[in-house]
Amino acid sequence: MSEGASAPVADATDPAAYRYWVPEIVRFADLDLIGHVNNKAYATYAESGRAAFLRHTGLWRMDADRHSVIVRLEIDYRRELHYPAELRIGVRTLHIGRRSFTLGLGIFHGETCAATVVTVFARIDGHSRRAVELDDAERAVLAEHLVAP
Repeated sequence: MSEGASAPVADATDPAAYRYWVPEIVRFADLDLIGHVNNKAYATYAESGRAAFLRHTGLWRMDADRHSVIVRLEIDYRRELHYPAELRIGVRTLHIGRRSFTLGLGIFHGETCAATVVTVFARIDGHSRRAVELDDAERAVLAEHLVAP
């Protein structure tokens, strides 16, 4: 994989743009005063998707000497969600840099995209807390989830 590999442009609101899926539910506690899901809950749904993806790929282990830390998080709210609901969180790799990588997530209720999320991670050494370059194995597992054209 060459340095700075990016995924082909694909519609983030299309479920076909994602290769990894995590089930999630809307909890009653996720609601705000006007009866729809609060913005903070969308961030929690995205966190569940990211954590599952990082465990699945081996990029997150509590005993590891290398860690992935969030350096940027963007959420675009597209549709209201209500209780009760079953959700699916789609995760894909958008970009693989030297010391960082970017994940794109979609929060779906059925086929409807309720939110899209972009998260940039830096890869750091667990002891020095400084950024380190992604190794070949990390690049390869992230590349498996780059969006297909």
